[in-house]
Amino acid sequence: MSATLDRWLTRLYHAVGGSLFLALCAFVSYTAGDWHWPYRVRSTDLLTPEVAPGGALRQTRVIAYGAECALHVTRRLQSLGADGRRVMLPEIAFDAPPWDRDGRPQTIETEIPADFPCGPAILVESPSAACNWLQRTVFRQRQPDAITPFRVTCGGVTGPAFRATARAP
Repeated sequence: MSATLDRWLTRLYHAVGGSLFLALCAFVSYTAGDWHWPYRVRSTDLLTPEVAPGGALRQTRVIAYGAECALHVTRRLQSLGADGRRVMLPEIAFDAPPWDRDGRPQTIETEIPADFPCGPAILVESPSAACNWLQRTVFRQRQPDAITPFRVTCGGVTGPAFRATARAP
């Protein structure tokens, strides 16, 4: 009797364990399959293609948000001159999209340090998003860097019109 009971308990453990494992796999694959970028940049305009050190780089963007996700953008200024100086800027982080700005023009001002070298430079923005628990705890979605070229002018000397085109994330 005890061998028969032991065999049935072993089968029951295997059936319950297998069912729980399959349910866990289905849940994780459903969550991992939730890969969609939560916003779309409709337009980007660079308002100040030439900026003096200590001034502000101004851009206008229209962003359409599509999902309730945590957003994070790491930003840096980088000189393209011989010294190649790099300045890390404050990060932009939202726990939820700013729905009040959905589809409206947003003006973003980035302060250029007073000791930033003159010449061509770029603003590099690295966006990431997390839309579910797996992306929040394990790894976030990432997009290619958005690179905005501009020129830092010094001493009142301005070069030819520098038409910058921004690549939106």
